[in-house]
Amino acid sequence: MPNILGSSGTSTFMEALAANGTTNIQTSVTGVAATKRRFIDDRRDQPFDKRLRFSVRQTESAYRYRDIVVRKQDGFTHILLSTKSSENNSLNPEVMKEVQSALNTAAADDSKLVLFSAVGSIFCCGLDFIYFIRRLTDDRKKESTKMAEAIRNFVNTFIQFKKPIIVAVNGPAIGLGASILPLCDVVWANEKAWFQTPYTTFGQSPDGCSSLTFPRIMGLASANEMLFSGRKLTAQEACAKGLVSQVFWPGTFTQEVMVRIKELVTCHSVVLEESKALVRNIMKVDLEVANEKECEVLKKIWGSAQGMDSMLKYLQNRIDEF
Repeated sequence: MPNILGSSGTSTFMEALAANGTTNIQTSVTGVAATKRRFIDDRRDQPFDKRLRFSVRQTESAYRYRDIVVRKQDGFTHILLSTKSSENNSLNPEVMKEVQSALNTAAADDSKLVLFSAVGSIFCCGLDFIYFIRRLTDDRKKESTKMAEAIRNFVNTFIQFKKPIIVAVNGPAIGLGASILPLCDVVWANEKAWFQTPYTTFGQSPDGCSSLTFPRIMGLASANEMLFSGRKLTAQEACAKGLVSQVFWPGTFTQEVMVRIKELVTCHSVVLEESKALVRNIMKVDLEVANEKECEVLKKIWGSAQGMDSMLKYLQNRIDEF
């Protein structure tokens, strides 16, 4: 198995960066990830099979998207992460724009709600650091600003969405993949799912309004434990702390989700939207302010040499874990 540390302890990523070889970085990261990734698709347990991508494109408008699958169903829109431009359903600006586009379409059509989930064994691994690092080597300040703006717009789309967003978390939710969950309205999790926001580990500050929502949901001490030390929560722990609404057994996860979705879409659309407005509108301005502040801090951190070094070190550790 490849050793990602040289004999002197210097990261091969850092060596590639020093040689100004962004291709070398991509090759090193992708090669090691392919060899060491532990997440193997088990079709028996997967709630949303990859074959959906092909069947949906034959009958609906999902052909417009590369990194997501969209299913327009009776009463709701189903958006699934199924990324081709990133590993492990991670988020880069292209993926985020596609999710935003699908949400904007659902906001304007006759969908009563949105079901948000993912294809495969992973829900979302947060930001696509390989994508980001390759671009940081060209113009750190410019690319940091672009990525922060992409996150700001992505998160604001969730904040401003008027219809209920239901999330079915089928596997690990990391970083931004976990922090956006409180911006949604109901979160159902597979027993195998887990949740982690290891921001300090890779030298990043909180995103997705988690600096505001996590303390309000789970209390300051538990929130700090997740945001500062990157504590990993099981699905049951996340449910106990209020991050998840209910946890379902893997073998019946899809059925449990769909039964409840069908119950929700029997409600009148006005009732659903007005009920959400009563719950959400009081926090809307606070969330927008938090999102703005978080993105400003991210730009500052990412624009520094220390920020890039921390991301590279984190990426090594994540490849080792997966």
